[in-house]
Amino acid sequence: MTRLLTLTLTAFAAAPFALAVTPEDLLKSLDRTRPELRAIQTPHQLAEYFRSRQKPLFPLSAKVAPPDTAAAERALRHDFVSIGIPHSFGAKIDWNYDKTAESGFAPNNEWTWQLNRHAEWLALERAYRDTGDEKYAREFVAQMRAWVKDCPMPGTAGNVPRSAWRTIETGIRAAQVWPQLWFRFVRSPSMTDEALLDFLGAYIDHARHLMAFHMTGNWLAMEGNGLFHVGVLFPEFEDAPRWRETASKWIYAELDNQVYPDGVQIELASGYHHVSLMNFLMVFKIARLNGIALPEDFLKKLEKMYDFDVYGATPSRLLPGVQDGGYFDVRRALGEAAEYYPQRKDFLWYSTDGRQGQPPAETSHAFPYAGYFVQRSGWDANARWLWFDGGPFGYGHQHEDKLQILVEAYGKSFLVDPGNYTYEKSKWRSYFIDSPSHNVVLVDGQPQRRRGAASRMDYVVKEPLPHVWSTGRDSDYVEATYDEAFGGGVGRGVKHTRAVLFIKPGFWVMLDRLTAVDGKEHTYESLLHFDCPVRPDGLRVVTKNEGAPNLTVLARGSAETKVRIVEGQEEPVQGWLTKGISAVRPAPVAIYEARGRSVDLVYVLAPAPAGAPDPVRSMERIGEDDSAVRIVFRDGKSYDVRFTPGRPAEWKMTAGR
Repeated sequence: MTRLLTLTLTAFAAAPFALAVTPEDLLKSLDRTRPELRAIQTPHQLAEYFRSRQKPLFPLSAKVAPPDTAAAERALRHDFVSIGIPHSFGAKIDWNYDKTAESGFAPNNEWTWQLNRHAEWLALERAYRDTGDEKYAREFVAQMRAWVKDCPMPGTAGNVPRSAWRTIETGIRAAQVWPQLWFRFVRSPSMTDEALLDFLGAYIDHARHLMAFHMTGNWLAMEGNGLFHVGVLFPEFEDAPRWRETASKWIYAELDNQVYPDGVQIELASGYHHVSLMNFLMVFKIARLNGIALPEDFLKKLEKMYDFDVYGATPSRLLPGVQDGGYFDVRRALGEAAEYYPQRKDFLWYSTDGRQGQPPAETSHAFPYAGYFVQRSGWDANARWLWFDGGPFGYGHQHEDKLQILVEAYGKSFLVDPGNYTYEKSKWRSYFIDSPSHNVVLVDGQPQRRRGAASRMDYVVKEPLPHVWSTGRDSDYVEATYDEAFGGGVGRGVKHTRAVLFIKPGFWVMLDRLTAVDGKEHTYESLLHFDCPVRPDGLRVVTKNEGAPNLTVLARGSAETKVRIVEGQEEPVQGWLTKGISAVRPAPVAIYEARGRSVDLVYVLAPAPAGAPDPVRSMERIGEDDSAVRIVFRDGKSYDVRFTPGRPAEWKMTAGR
């Protein structure tokens, strides 16, 4: 499905190539069939040509007033920040330094890698843009020339610790960072001939590095975008057509290779979905700006990726932070999409918060290949919304969270994904990617275990995994099963089927059916993570949001079923959410526990608007069937619900018509 370049990752100390492309190499590499280049014979003439050329075009950011130069002033002092961790370098910047190698930090290779995305250089660029003060240009030129000297292009992929040339950084610099720097500073008085040609040589090295080494998934989207930008922005070089052609072929193929037919990127991580989408779109935009042809259906293929935003986002307009993805506000992305797809009135509606356009045609929606199912009461801000994960593990950035649910209602997020945590080696990182931090079931205290496939392609499905999905005017139903391994000695000894019935517009009934296929007794712990205070009362858990919406969860199981609340526990880690990407905060998790061979747990999840009381009076079993219940509400309404896994649940209102 996806091309895979096999790379041998050697130590970064491998012998480098030359410092950069020399001025003589640049002159030899020019496309002399272009009339404007035939007379260029000296480095000075080459530098003057690049200062004076009017094309290609690049959209420089606009001046901002009043200017905010705080970050640029820190850059002048060599006070840098990477992944939220600051460091003062002093007179000389060591671009291969790793702050997290010092005592007191959890090891995290991202510190060095992301240092080399040059955020501080962009801060200098913004300050120069807004103030015109040449000190910012002088500092940029000095840092850039030192980087070119100290960080030569390696002879390997560079995808190793302390590398300045990891291939995604190479792609990010080439497309997302260096174009802004090049076009802003190229005419600065501080940009001498020597500095300009150093910068240009290093930029050309980016294309050569990406041609030699590239990966797959969202990395290839960034690498291809970077390579395409070099080819577009520097058409004067003989190899530029090959760079553009190669990159456009990569990107066009990846529109199918890494995007499922339902529009979701194969890593199934909300943030990385947008990483790929943004890089695909950047290729389209720079090509269109400079009159470079792409396949006619390029933009059409991209459209389906925005459906993930439209139908996946919460009523608060946030795409949930599933897998290694942060919560993502979709309005800006859909506002831009509305310009490219004027026929999609739902994009415009979303981006203007309903002031223009039309709401989406559907409410509840299935992404069957990704295995994400969204039950929704409507498109108003108070809509009731539930997210269900019944899909594959994902190509990358995976969490052990199959069958997780998330709940938002009346503008309040109740049951949540813990969010993404920085990629360090620590107990926190281990916790946030594993089952104990998600709304799933543990067996004998053991988490789901899907990792360990021979190839990441084994996690990519050609057809949707088995599931049941139905949606209608009065109710929605979704069901899926986890029958893969749990940790420890459990293995494949237990099968977990989770089903959720949404009785519109107001509440959900959920079944957890745990089946011991090994015939043994097990302890089952169903976890529900809240982003607000809660209080337990028997098998009832109610949130405690004073003057705000609340959620009642009432469970029904065997006589031995019990619930406990854990918050801020460190041994073992339990009851935490992320705070940003590198900090944590305590938050309650309700743990429903039952024991047996095969167990049915049924829950009602009933939200209430601000000021309303707990809406649920009781839930009782009907007859001898643990998966059939009668739910009685305090307003006098009563519902009978019967689950038969494999087909949508049966339900009827028995009172309060």
